[in-house]
Amino acid sequence: MTNPSSSSRGRLPIRTLVLVALAATSLGAQQPARGRIAGEIRDSVHARPLDGAVVLVTRLEPRPSQFLSTVTDERGRYALDSLSAGRYSVAFSSALLDSLQLTIPPREVRLKDDERVRLDFALPSSHTLRMGACPGVNVPSGKGAIVGQVLDADADRALGGAQVVVTFTEIGVDKSTLTPVVHERAGSVRTDSLGQYHVCGVPTDSYVMMQVQHDGHAGSALRVTVDDEVGVLRRDLSLSAAGSRAIAVLDSTGSRADTAALPPLRGSAAISGTVRSGTGLPLARSQVRLLDAAPTAFTDSLGRFSLAGLPAGTQQLEVRHVGYQIARVPVELRDGRAVQQEIVLPRFAQLDTMRVVAKRSRYAEVQGRAKVGAMGHVFDEAEIAKRQPREVSDLLRLVTGFRIRGEGLDAKIISTRGVTSLQTQLCEANIVIDGMQHQEINLIPASDVGVVETYSGPAGAPPQYDSSCGVILIWTKR
Repeated sequence: MTNPSSSSRGRLPIRTLVLVALAATSLGAQQPARGRIAGEIRDSVHARPLDGAVVLVTRLEPRPSQFLSTVTDERGRYALDSLSAGRYSVAFSSALLDSLQLTIPPREVRLKDDERVRLDFALPSSHTLRMGACPGVNVPSGKGAIVGQVLDADADRALGGAQVVVTFTEIGVDKSTLTPVVHERAGSVRTDSLGQYHVCGVPTDSYVMMQVQHDGHAGSALRVTVDDEVGVLRRDLSLSAAGSRAIAVLDSTGSRADTAALPPLRGSAAISGTVRSGTGLPLARSQVRLLDAAPTAFTDSLGRFSLAGLPAGTQQLEVRHVGYQIARVPVELRDGRAVQQEIVLPRFAQLDTMRVVAKRSRYAEVQGRAKVGAMGHVFDEAEIAKRQPREVSDLLRLVTGFRIRGEGLDAKIISTRGVTSLQTQLCEANIVIDGMQHQEINLIPASDVGVVETYSGPAGAPPQYDSSCGVILIWTKR
């Protein structure tokens, strides 16, 4: 038996060494990537972290490209781990940016092996948004801008040379008498060759009426609100000659109340969808209709509805359900096409049962206005009981300055003295129930009403309420 030499004793064969080296190389290649891109996104508009923003990360190099995404948490933080070395593009989107159709430019980063990089982002401030919407114009807090594009709904192209008309109410104080003064404001801008428009200096956190006019036709009048924290609202509009009214016809009515006699608008557009509560439950028997059009639908047990024979252009869809706030949603319709629309109705806030432990004036606010000689008519509990109204609207049948149109939840109170310059809709009085504005006059039973105040116009009306078309204050029994 031959003994191995001392020089080869304890050595591995060359073949074994090669296999070990290859195994080590393979194990090294299988090590997971440990690169990381993380950061925080701030909402500069509301001065808080931006939660729910979608962060998009694209690997540009090496090829092939890789697409990753994540969502910021309640503290505005995001993180993407297990990234290999390479060149990446990082961008984000949010509901606010989508509503304004704005994008924040993406940022690029070169990531090395196992490197950790922090990238923070921020939404533009409201001051920056105002400056972007109105270059060279000082738009302070309390004022805002409405921007957008107007399309020809019949040709689906930009509508240059159209007028976007806005009206709103401003309330000031007469320095000599220290009494509220109501000013009705109106203005218009013309769209450029791309159909784009910018309206600057409208009041924020209050209603603004807007309408498109072009070539002798006027579209639906929309009621919008610019959030003061944001300062800018984007509202794209469209106008169809066949789906709108002729301005000459509107002018011939003389009064907004007379527009009720105009024939409903028609077309070949259609809309369907669902109506749900704020908790996601379907709302059956909700009434759905398009303002200025004839068809009306009621939702089925699953909250579904469908309407056809509708005019094209920007129109207003109105949805009602007993116990819920009314929704009026702008919709974009086109002849020969059907669109989907999901509606969520907020429920009216209900207060817990209150136990009275001390006596005080039951309607102190009403009595306070009576002492200063407010120019309104007041129905107290005794007068309401004497009249025995079937519905709350019955109380207004003999009140000067108002007219009643319709019954039940469809009833509208029209002011014949309200001031406005848009004539495509009725000048509907603002119905205020226990301080909540723009409700339905017959939303609550007449037996629950304690006091009703009526003001047919801005004169003498409480300044905290929209009174451009008159205001009716309803206070329930306490």
